[in-house]
Amino acid sequence: MISFFRKIRQSLLTQNRVTRYLVYAIGEIFLVVIGILIALQINNTNENYKAKQAERGVLKNLVQDLRADSTSFSESLTQLASINHLHKVLYEIGVKGMDQEVESPNLIRFMIYYNPIAIQNDPFIASKISNEKIRKEILTYSRNLIDLDDAYFQYSELVENRVRPYLADKKLHQLSGWFEENEALSKEQISLGFVDKSGLILLSKTPEFQQLLLEASIKVRTTEFNIETVLSQNQKLKEAILNELEK
Repeated sequence: MISFFRKIRQSLLTQNRVTRYLVYAIGEIFLVVIGILIALQINNTNENYKAKQAERGVLKNLVQDLRADSTSFSESLTQLASINHLHKVLYEIGVKGMDQEVESPNLIRFMIYYNPIAIQNDPFIASKISNEKIRKEILTYSRNLIDLDDAYFQYSELVENRVRPYLADKKLHQLSGWFEENEALSKEQISLGFVDKSGLILLSKTPEFQQLLLEASIKVRTTEFNIETVLSQNQKLKEAILNELEK
């Protein structure tokens, strides 16, 4: 093809047809430009396709992480409900003088497992998403997680730095409950029986413990509220992503 155009140019120059040569040269340049534009368009189309596929991969991974977080948060809510129940029972025993059964005394020092992976794996994931609705939902989810992080930090700090040392100071830990009884317990039940139940009941009647119980209950309920908020947004974000993936 190149040799063909070269022969035409040489023929026009030999015949001294300058005007026709210029017209031809302009036409040839036009064809080259058109060819370049077509090549660029094809390249852009390929790049856009690759970018879209990469984005779909990001969205699929995010959905998987959101599902994992949803399962973890749901389990945490179940655990927090048990802790709330214990707090209420101790309040009814210590403050109202009611006769209640304390089923899991060790929950007074228990902390939920907290390790969300969605967003934390890629804090800038919103910038990789072209869908505006999904970006907004991701940013809302991120803000909700920040609130939950703060609530969980306050809750865990109270348990680690005040509740557990307080129980140790009052000598409420039973070594036999940890070193002997746990051998016969399942993985789910382990470490639920080494806080002395009778000692905890007596402690619930003291103003010092009642104040600590109030603070613990507030922290637990705040964490519970924030988890529920995050779970709701988790579901909205998953639905937005799945709708996009179905297109």
